[in-house]
Amino acid sequence: MKFTIAPSILSADFSDLSGELKKINAIYDSWVHLDVMDGHFVPNLTFGPCVVKSIRNVSDIFFDVHLMVEYPENLIGAFYNSGANAITFHIESTHFPMRLIKMTKEFGVRVGVALNPATPVEQIFPILEFLDIVLVMSVEPGFSGQKFIPFSLEKIRRIADFRKKHGLNFLISVDGGVNEETAKNILLAGADVLVMGSYFFKNDYNRVVKFIEHLREK
Repeated sequence: MKFTIAPSILSADFSDLSGELKKINAIYDSWVHLDVMDGHFVPNLTFGPCVVKSIRNVSDIFFDVHLMVEYPENLIGAFYNSGANAITFHIESTHFPMRLIKMTKEFGVRVGVALNPATPVEQIFPILEFLDIVLVMSVEPGFSGQKFIPFSLEKIRRIADFRKKHGLNFLISVDGGVNEETAKNILLAGADVLVMGSYFFKNDYNRVVKFIEHLREK
């Protein structure tokens, strides 16, 4: 199977982010997933552009910034300047998604839209042709370590079917509960990018690498 692995540093050891980035860099076809939370859109609070800029200085890997924030339009420029390669905002966070898509593309980075588990996929169908990434949240956003929500597979399939029917080429990324038990079915449903948090950073690194290699051999 062909896919991108995108470890979320939300679950990393923040006392050694440089070392954690080296682990990701060592894996073929990998991104860094950066979960930005503001304590309002979701209850948790994480980090801002300064942290992203500091780790940008020690890594040239693809940075996928996931904005779980209210008023994402206020942060797009700051995260572009911090070194983001892609910026994903939540469809639930704005009444004007096309305005945000246009704003993000004007900075020259990839643009993505995320949708929460309870959000119908039909809500993003009108804008799919303008996107580079669709991020399916397979857990409720805000905290790492949650279990994968099974009906997320059907959402992935429906988005993948829409993509095929209309000849689009955006990537489908999946975030939440991605591990040895769920990853294969997520990929078979049509996903291209696996966001891994707790599974990647809280398990033996060699075991994780072997599992990723095993998936790619299938």
